[in-house]
Amino acid sequence: MVTFFFTVTAIIALAGLPLLFFPRKYTALLIHSWSKLMLFLFKSFDGLDWTVIGEENIPDKPFIVASKHQSIWDTIFFTAYFSDAAMVLKKILIYLPAYGWHAVKAKMIWIDRKAKGKAIKHLLKMAKECSSNNRPIVIFPEGTRVNVGEKGDYKSGCFALYKYLDIPCIPVALNSGLFWETKGYGRKKGTIKVKFLKGIKPGLSKKNFQSLLEDRIETASEELSINKNNEKK
Repeated sequence: MVTFFFTVTAIIALAGLPLLFFPRKYTALLIHSWSKLMLFLFKSFDGLDWTVIGEENIPDKPFIVASKHQSIWDTIFFTAYFSDAAMVLKKILIYLPAYGWHAVKAKMIWIDRKAKGKAIKHLLKMAKECSSNNRPIVIFPEGTRVNVGEKGDYKSGCFALYKYLDIPCIPVALNSGLFWETKGYGRKKGTIKVKFLKGIKPGLSKKNFQSLLEDRIETASEELSINKNNEKK
Protein backbone atom coordinates (compact mmCIF):
# COMPACT_ATOMS: atom_id res chain seq x y z
CA MET A 1 0.00 0.00 0.00
CA VAL A 2 2.93 2.35 0.66
CA THR A 3 4.16 1.96 -2.93
CA PHE A 4 0.62 2.46 -4.19
CA PHE A 5 0.30 5.62 -2.07
CA PHE A 6 3.43 7.16 -3.57
CA THR A 7 2.51 6.03 -7.09
CA VAL A 8 -0.94 7.61 -6.99
CA THR A 9 0.48 10.76 -5.41
CA ALA A 10 3.20 11.05 -8.06
CA ILE A 11 0.73 10.54 -10.91
CA ILE A 12 -1.64 13.20 -9.59
CA ALA A 13 1.17 15.65 -8.83
CA LEU A 14 2.69 15.29 -12.29
CA ALA A 15 -0.66 15.33 -14.09
CA GLY A 16 -1.51 18.51 -12.22
CA LEU A 17 1.62 20.42 -13.25
CA PRO A 18 -0.23 22.38 -15.98
CA LEU A 19 -2.41 23.85 -13.23
CA LEU A 20 0.62 25.80 -12.01
CA PHE A 21 0.04 28.16 -14.93
CA PHE A 22 -3.55 28.86 -13.92
CA PRO A 23 -5.09 30.70 -10.92
CA ARG A 24 -4.23 29.39 -7.45
CA LYS A 25 -7.72 28.02 -6.81
CA TYR A 26 -7.18 25.15 -9.24
CA THR A 27 -4.08 23.89 -7.47
CA ALA A 28 -5.88 24.25 -4.13
CA LEU A 29 -8.69 22.11 -5.53
CA LEU A 30 -6.16 19.52 -6.71
CA ILE A 31 -4.63 19.25 -3.23
CA HIS A 32 -8.07 19.02 -1.62
CA SER A 33 -9.20 16.33 -4.08
CA TRP A 34 -5.98 14.33 -3.68
CA SER A 35 -6.36 14.39 0.10
CA LYS A 36 -9.96 13.18 -0.04
CA LEU A 37 -8.92 10.41 -2.42
CA MET A 38 -6.17 9.30 -0.05
CA LEU A 39 -8.57 9.06 2.89
CA PHE A 40 -10.94 7.05 0.71
CA LEU A 41 -8.16 4.66 -0.32
CA PHE A 42 -6.95 4.23 3.28
CA LYS A 43 -10.48 3.29 4.28
CA SER A 44 -11.07 0.99 1.30
CA PHE A 45 -7.75 -0.90 1.35
CA ASP A 46 -6.60 -0.63 4.98
CA GLY A 47 -9.88 -0.32 6.87
CA LEU A 48 -8.60 2.96 8.31
CA ASP A 49 -11.60 5.22 8.88
CA TRP A 50 -11.99 8.51 10.75
CA THR A 51 -14.59 10.47 12.65
CA VAL A 52 -14.84 14.09 13.75
CA ILE A 53 -16.06 15.32 17.13
CA GLY A 54 -16.85 18.91 18.10
CA GLU A 55 -17.64 20.42 14.71
CA GLU A 56 -19.86 22.91 16.51
CA ASN A 57 -16.68 24.56 17.80
CA ILE A 58 -15.58 25.55 14.29
CA PRO A 59 -16.48 29.25 13.75
CA ASP A 60 -17.78 30.83 10.56
CA LYS A 61 -15.20 33.61 10.72
CA PRO A 62 -11.41 33.31 10.15
CA PHE A 63 -9.63 31.09 12.68
CA ILE A 64 -6.45 29.19 13.48
CA VAL A 65 -6.38 25.43 13.96
CA ALA A 66 -3.70 24.28 16.42
CA SER A 67 -3.51 20.50 16.29
CA LYS A 68 -1.74 17.63 17.95
CA HIS A 69 0.57 15.95 15.42
CA GLN A 70 1.11 12.19 15.60
CA SER A 71 1.40 11.05 11.98
CA ILE A 72 1.52 11.99 8.31
CA TRP A 73 -2.20 11.26 8.21
CA ASP A 74 -2.90 14.50 10.10
CA THR A 75 -1.77 16.76 7.26
CA ILE A 76 -3.74 14.74 4.72
CA PHE A 77 -6.83 14.96 6.91
CA PHE A 78 -6.82 18.74 7.28
CA THR A 79 -6.33 19.41 3.56
CA ALA A 80 -9.23 17.03 2.91
CA TYR A 81 -11.52 18.31 5.65
CA PHE A 82 -11.10 21.99 4.76
CA SER A 83 -11.50 22.88 1.09
CA ASP A 84 -8.67 25.43 1.13
CA ALA A 85 -6.60 25.02 4.28
CA ALA A 86 -3.43 27.09 4.67
CA MET A 87 -1.04 24.56 6.17
CA VAL A 88 2.06 25.77 8.03
CA LEU A 89 4.88 23.63 6.60
CA LYS A 90 8.61 23.20 7.03
CA LYS A 91 10.48 25.10 4.32
CA ILE A 92 12.32 21.96 3.22
CA LEU A 93 9.04 20.54 1.87
CA ILE A 94 8.69 23.23 -0.79
CA TYR A 95 11.87 21.96 -2.43
CA LEU A 96 10.35 18.54 -3.13
CA PRO A 97 9.72 18.07 -6.87
CA ALA A 98 6.08 18.54 -7.88
CA TYR A 99 4.78 18.46 -4.27
CA GLY A 100 6.67 21.58 -3.33
CA TRP A 101 5.64 23.41 -6.48
CA HIS A 102 1.99 22.71 -5.78
CA ALA A 103 2.38 23.78 -2.14
CA VAL A 104 3.90 27.10 -3.19
CA LYS A 105 1.26 27.69 -5.86
CA ALA A 106 -1.52 26.93 -3.37
CA LYS A 107 0.12 29.46 -1.04
CA MET A 108 0.74 27.14 1.84
CA ILE A 109 2.67 28.86 4.63
CA TRP A 110 6.25 27.65 4.78
CA ILE A 111 8.59 28.49 7.61
CA ASP A 112 12.37 28.25 7.91
CA ARG A 113 13.14 27.49 11.56
CA LYS A 114 16.79 28.43 11.11
CA ALA A 115 15.81 31.99 10.17
CA LYS A 116 14.23 32.55 13.61
CA GLY A 117 13.06 36.20 13.68
CA LYS A 118 12.79 36.42 9.90
CA ALA A 119 10.83 33.17 9.91
CA ILE A 120 8.19 34.63 12.22
CA LYS A 121 7.87 37.77 10.08
CA HIS A 122 7.42 35.63 6.98
CA LEU A 123 4.91 33.43 8.80
CA LEU A 124 2.81 36.40 9.87
CA LYS A 125 2.90 38.05 6.45
CA MET A 126 1.67 34.95 4.65
CA ALA A 127 -0.85 34.13 7.37
CA LYS A 128 -2.36 37.60 7.15
CA GLU A 129 -3.03 37.14 3.45
CA CYS A 130 -4.55 33.71 4.01
CA SER A 131 -6.76 34.91 6.84
CA SER A 132 -7.94 37.86 4.75
CA ASN A 133 -9.12 35.33 2.16
CA ASN A 134 -11.03 33.36 4.84
CA ARG A 135 -8.69 30.38 4.68
CA PRO A 136 -8.34 28.41 7.94
CA ILE A 137 -4.71 28.39 9.06
CA VAL A 138 -3.56 24.98 10.32
CA ILE A 139 -0.45 24.72 12.48
CA PHE A 140 1.08 21.95 14.56
CA PRO A 141 2.29 23.85 17.68
CA GLU A 142 4.83 21.18 18.63
CA GLY A 143 6.48 21.59 15.24
CA THR A 144 6.95 17.86 14.65
CA ARG A 145 5.25 14.50 15.06
CA VAL A 146 5.22 12.94 18.52
CA ASN A 147 4.33 9.46 19.75
CA VAL A 148 1.02 8.73 21.40
CA GLY A 149 1.16 9.71 25.06
CA GLU A 150 4.11 12.05 24.56
CA LYS A 151 4.19 15.83 24.64
CA GLY A 152 6.48 17.86 22.43
CA ASP A 153 7.89 21.32 23.00
CA TYR A 154 5.16 23.80 22.07
CA LYS A 155 6.75 26.49 19.90
CA SER A 156 5.91 30.21 19.91
CA GLY A 157 4.70 30.34 16.30
CA CYS A 158 1.10 29.58 17.17
CA PHE A 159 0.92 32.39 19.72
CA ALA A 160 2.53 34.77 17.23
CA LEU A 161 -0.28 33.99 14.77
CA TYR A 162 -2.94 34.27 17.46
CA LYS A 163 -1.70 37.66 18.65
CA TYR A 164 -0.96 39.19 15.24
CA LEU A 165 -4.13 38.05 13.48
CA ASP A 166 -6.37 38.64 16.51
CA ILE A 167 -8.62 35.71 15.62
CA PRO A 168 -9.81 32.63 17.56
CA CYS A 169 -7.58 29.59 17.90
CA ILE A 170 -9.26 26.18 17.81
CA PRO A 171 -7.25 23.47 19.61
CA VAL A 172 -7.53 20.00 18.07
CA ALA A 173 -6.88 16.66 19.72
CA LEU A 174 -6.51 13.37 17.85
CA ASN A 175 -5.29 9.81 18.18
CA SER A 176 -3.95 9.03 14.70
CA GLY A 177 -0.76 7.65 16.26
CA LEU A 178 -2.69 4.60 17.44
CA PHE A 179 -3.27 3.54 13.85
CA TRP A 180 -0.45 5.14 11.85
CA GLU A 181 3.26 5.01 12.67
CA THR A 182 4.55 8.33 13.95
CA LYS A 183 7.72 8.33 11.85
CA GLY A 184 6.63 6.14 8.96
CA TYR A 185 3.79 4.86 6.82
CA GLY A 186 2.79 1.69 8.63
CA ARG A 187 -0.88 1.66 9.58
CA LYS A 188 -3.63 -0.64 10.79
CA LYS A 189 -7.38 -0.97 10.77
CA GLY A 190 -9.39 1.28 13.07
CA THR A 191 -11.11 4.62 13.39
CA ILE A 192 -9.06 7.73 14.02
CA LYS A 193 -10.78 10.34 16.14
CA VAL A 194 -10.27 14.05 15.55
CA LYS A 195 -11.74 16.39 18.15
CA PHE A 196 -12.18 20.13 17.61
CA LEU A 197 -12.11 21.66 21.09
CA LYS A 198 -13.57 24.85 22.48
CA GLY A 199 -11.92 27.83 20.83
CA ILE A 200 -9.58 30.26 22.56
CA LYS A 201 -10.80 33.81 22.08
CA PRO A 202 -8.33 36.58 21.13
CA GLY A 203 -6.71 38.73 23.80
CA LEU A 204 -4.88 36.36 26.14
CA SER A 205 -1.28 36.88 27.23
CA LYS A 206 1.34 34.49 25.89
CA LYS A 207 1.60 32.67 29.22
CA ASN A 208 -2.14 32.16 29.56
CA PHE A 209 -2.59 31.24 25.91
CA GLN A 210 0.20 28.65 25.91
CA SER A 211 -1.02 27.12 29.15
CA LEU A 212 -4.62 26.85 27.94
CA LEU A 213 -3.65 25.55 24.51
CA GLU A 214 -1.36 22.84 25.84
CA ASP A 215 -3.79 21.77 28.55
CA ARG A 216 -6.72 21.40 26.18
CA ILE A 217 -4.81 19.57 23.46
CA GLU A 218 -2.88 17.23 25.76
CA THR A 219 -5.81 16.38 28.02
CA ALA A 220 -8.17 15.61 25.15
CA SER A 221 -5.55 13.70 23.14
CA GLU A 222 -4.78 11.52 26.14
CA GLU A 223 -8.48 10.79 26.59
CA LEU A 224 -8.80 9.79 22.95
CA SER A 225 -5.77 7.51 23.16
CA ILE A 226 -6.93 5.49 26.16
CA ASN A 227 -10.71 5.32 25.79
CA LYS A 228 -12.40 1.93 25.83
CA ASN A 229 -12.79 1.76 22.04
CA ASN A 230 -9.17 2.55 21.21
CA GLU A 231 -7.27 1.31 24.20
CA LYS A 232 -3.55 1.88 23.86
CA LYS A 233 -1.54 -1.36 24.01
